[in-house]
Amino acid sequence: MAASSDAGPLIWLAKCDILHLLRKLYPQVLIPEAVHEEAVSRGLEKGFEDAKIIEKALEEEWIRVHTTSTQFTDKVEAVEKRLDIELGSGEREAIALALEKKIPTFLTNDEDAYQTGKILGLEPKGVLFLLLKGVKEGHHNKEKAKESLREMLEEGFWLSPTIIHKFHEALARL
Repeated sequence: MAASSDAGPLIWLAKCDILHLLRKLYPQVLIPEAVHEEAVSRGLEKGFEDAKIIEKALEEEWIRVHTTSTQFTDKVEAVEKRLDIELGSGEREAIALALEKKIPTFLTNDEDAYQTGKILGLEPKGVLFLLLKGVKEGHHNKEKAKESLREMLEEGFWLSPTIIHKFHEALARL
């Protein structure tokens, strides 16, 4: 099963050195050129370690860059106008790529991108879902999931206290 992703989940999983978890959950991850530019090209220019980790996944070819057609980006832009929002090019192209390649799973941490994907019939999933799914499928343990979330929060990943609490409750039920 494949997934399309915007930059956020790739960057945060790589920052925590658990991008390999994504490979176990989705053997093929497709990203548009705008996500490559944001997560890899600009990151490498700034010397970010997470960009090197994502670049290695591209070299291993389980993450692949694809060009999106304007037919599908136009569909995304129409929903943006309807919602009176403006997505970044990475989010817009990642949603368009999922639509074009008929990939139901779209990975994002962005609330507007999540809503846009939902409206367009996709199944948006965020990094917390990936941590929980990794534990549920035995690719990750509960302690590593808690540690990864803590590390993300310390690095500036923002979640409401309610969402953090719900994550810990869901983790405890697994």
